This record gives sequence, structure tokens and C-alpha cells, in this order.
Amino acid sequence: MLSILDSQLFPDECIVLDTGKELIYPIFKNGSTSLVKNFKEASLADIKSADSITVFVREPLDRFYSGVNTFIQHNLQLDTSTVIELVTRHLFLNRHFSPQFFWIVNLQRFTNAKLKLKNISSLNSVTKFHENKSLSNSISKHFEDNNKLHFYMALDKVLYWDLIDKIVTFKQILDELKQQYPDVYNEVIERSKTLCNVLG
Repeated sequence: MLSILDSQLFPDECIVLDTGKELIYPIFKNGSTSLVKNFKEASLADIKSADSITVFVREPLDRFYSGVNTFIQHNLQLDTSTVIELVTRHLFLNRHFSPQFFWIVNLQRFTNAKLKLKNISSLNSVTKFHENKSLSNSISKHFEDNNKLHFYMALDKVLYWDLIDKIVTFKQILDELKQQYPDVYNEVIERSKTLCNVLG
């Protein structure tokens, strides 16, 4: 573990749901509550042997703002301006607004299944989903000029704008990221590989 956040952002567990027709990997702020309420968990054996797993993906900034709002609601002992300052400085402190890409990295620790990336707008075909955007506009102004946020959101832009409605391997996601956002690829992926090589 390189930081205290590693175990929070990349937990040693992986919940995948079995609808009877497909396996779905629920991501916070992408209808996960509705999904978990309606479907049973797949076994670890089923996750490991799966050919494909469906992942519902949300527009990156919209999800980020919604996740920050959830974080604010879960930390009422802190005033909103303090939470905004923490998030502005450190960005990804919680799984509710850490990149969807991070979630997929964690999934890959448990399976080599291909990923069916679907727009969250199609989630209603599986379960009822009511997106909560009530506070998003009120905090978005705090992040409009945050270049670091927009840089890292490229991790999710690849999923949402470039690969949506495709069935892909994790390697194909990385290849697309490298092609579309080489600076982000080098900063996130290559730097992580370098750190792991030091530890290996």
C-alpha cells in the first residue's frame, strides 16, 4: 500500500451482480443502489470465469459533481466549503467521485472478462433508476477552472465518449487512452508501472 487511500479506492473486494441474464459491475453514482437492491451478488468463481461483465458508465463531470455532493451529505460535521477545499486540493478521496476508470482497474484484479460499456441512460432497461442532480450545479462552479480535475477526467472520457456501447478488454481501454490522451496515459499508467517496478 503506497497511501492510506489505496485500500479505500481499490478495496480487496469486488461486488458483481447477477441478473440471471448478465453480470453487472455496479459503480457508485451509476445506479449502484438500484442495482444492488434488485439483484443478487455473483460468486467470486463466476466473476473469475465470466466472459463479459456489463458496466454502466456516466458522463464524467456529472458523476464527479454528484459524487462530491454525496460526500458532503455523508460528512455533515464538515462545512461545505471545507469539503470543497479538500476535494479541490486532493481530488479523489472517496469512491463516490473517484474516476470510473479506477473502479475498472479494481475489477481487473478479480477477472479478465471483457467489459460491455453501456451508457447509464440505458440502465432503465435493467432496473428503475432515478438520477439525483439536485445539487450538482451548486458545486460545479468551484471546479470549472480546475485543470487537474479536467486532466484526470480523461480517464473516464475514454470510457464514456470513445468506447461506449463497445465490448472491450482492459488492454483495449489502455490502448485507447494512450492514443486519445497520451499525457494522461503517461502520468497515470506509465508512472504507476514505474512505481510498481521499484517495489517489485
